[in-house]
Amino acid sequence: MTAMATALTLPTPQVLPPAGEVLAPESQPVAEYHGALLQAARNLRQSLYRIAYYGFRMRLSEGWTAFGLEPGPRGEDAYRESLGIPRSTYYKFVRIGQALHQLSLAELERIPVTNAELLIQVDPSIIHDFSWVLEAKTMEPAKLAELVTSRNKAAGSEREPMVTLSVRIPFLAKRAIEEMLEGYQERHELSSKGQALELMVADRQHDQSLLAFVDQARKLLGGVIKSMERRGGPESEEKVWVSLAQEVLNEGYSQAIQAAREKSYRDKKNGGRS
Repeated sequence: MTAMATALTLPTPQVLPPAGEVLAPESQPVAEYHGALLQAARNLRQSLYRIAYYGFRMRLSEGWTAFGLEPGPRGEDAYRESLGIPRSTYYKFVRIGQALHQLSLAELERIPVTNAELLIQVDPSIIHDFSWVLEAKTMEPAKLAELVTSRNKAAGSEREPMVTLSVRIPFLAKRAIEEMLEGYQERHELSSKGQALELMVADRQHDQSLLAFVDQARKLLGGVIKSMERRGGPESEEKVWVSLAQEVLNEGYSQAIQAAREKSYRDKKNGGRS
């Protein structure tokens, strides 16, 4: 066999632009994109309010039983899952539908979604005392949140509108941070890790330590115990001690939180400088 040199044909390499070259962007129909996003936002809002409106009515009639599901919360959750609606979205908006059940669907859709979430945090004792729906249609969310807070407090309630805070932290630090918050919550007998975080920040920002207020209040409560142990003292004495303790706790909490918020606002206004 005669040896022959075999020529190999190699594919022609693709020509790439030189490194670092910036290609000019093509002209894009921005108006078209904007219109599509506006429509998507409108559709999203309508969808959320339909969950609120029809979800609450479905709950009233336990309508999911018509599809073979069991009555009660388990059946409702199975129905929600069959619809593919996220759990947090479904239950939050069904609650909104319950709170605003007197409104038509069209009226619901005229309320900004964030404001509707604020309305379900109004103390029930004052829900019929003000024009909440009208205010929710026209007010900025921050202003409405301030109004909800002030009216709740005027009615003797310490309820404040709550929101979820999302922050990015190192994965391996998550457990340690949660344990610190839980420890602080238990140590100071707080209702949630969110409240523990807020008070930790307030205590750091406030010139007069919040813990000094807590300590003072505990000493006053100690007076209640001693008064009860004596058993011979009048009942009104115990009520005075409890009242004083409550006043100190409320004053300390309010002053520390307000001072922290004002400092945060000043720092932001001054570009991050204290």
